Amino acid sequence: MRGAAFLRNETQSSLSNDQEMRRLYKTRTMSLVMLLGLASALPGKTHAPAPKQVAQPAVNWNAPLPSAAELKQRVLTNLKNSQAAQERYVCKVTEENDLLTKSGAVKSSKIQQFNMFFVNGQEIDQKTANNGKPLDAGQQKKESERVMREIKKDSDQKYVAKQDADQEKQLDMLLHVVHYTNGHRINLNGRPTLAYDLSGDPAVHPKGIEETFLHSMDGTILVDEQTGQLVDLNARLDHDVKVGGGLLANLHKGFTMHLHQQRYPDGVWLPDQIEGSGDARAALFLHPYFRFSRAISDCKRTNVTTSETAAVPAAPAAKP
Repeated sequence: MRGAAFLRNETQSSLSNDQEMRRLYKTRTMSLVMLLGLASALPGKTHAPAPKQVAQPAVNWNAPLPSAAELKQRVLTNLKNSQAAQERYVCKVTEENDLLTKSGAVKSSKIQQFNMFFVNGQEIDQKTANNGKPLDAGQQKKESERVMREIKKDSDQKYVAKQDADQEKQLDMLLHVVHYTNGHRINLNGRPTLAYDLSGDPAVHPKGIEETFLHSMDGTILVDEQTGQLVDLNARLDHDVKVGGGLLANLHKGFTMHLHQQRYPDGVWLPDQIEGSGDARAALFLHPYFRFSRAISDCKRTNVTTSETAAVPAAPAAKP
């Protein structure tokens, strides 16, 4: 899912020399052109009226819990049905990446700001600032050119079909390696929500960093019953994990991961928080303790979808 793939990219990139902890949310997993000023930049386009409320079916609180296969299909169906509405949203993103000492003191910190939008269900982030300083004209031009390349790629239906297939594989992987126990239904903000305890399935032998990490985590997960969408995930690595005998990667006890998503009135689900911290090593790159956070906020719905424009205006300057 998105969160799992995000974890893979964060772990691998945070262990590299340049320490660029870049998020996933680039593959549509967990997955799935709007810029913050796009609505006002196009003639006649203003903020959209309040989105249509999605009707909620009657809830049988005593019904049997849905199967994993049913939840998987609900996720895929919801993503497909909400894709057009998703393209009307634009959000502000702040990423904070800290390198820490063993005692937890901050050695160095990097903050990046982005505008997040979607094309054919694929997330695109346009950088607006580094460490509170807006991009200069040259940096904005370079970033806009990069974003246009991303939009062109995500407009290719063959590429999107491959991303969709990868998303389904990641859902299968998550259902395969993780053991869900103590399942029960709760009322969360008026919606039936499924709560489970998580642990690795002892019958599964994981492969690769991503599967090994998920298989080794303990925690809790909340899933929206109607759509199958992840609401909240809290997980912690309770023992050291070696991948490839320690030659490929070492993930150390105490690594934590938290993901949270928010539902909007038109049925679109968008993440609002991804964060984690820990100590790890990949290949020959030694890495100190690190902490990362990705906060998504101020999501606005506009009248324009990405299919209605081919031009991308320069990103508005972010406030320091």
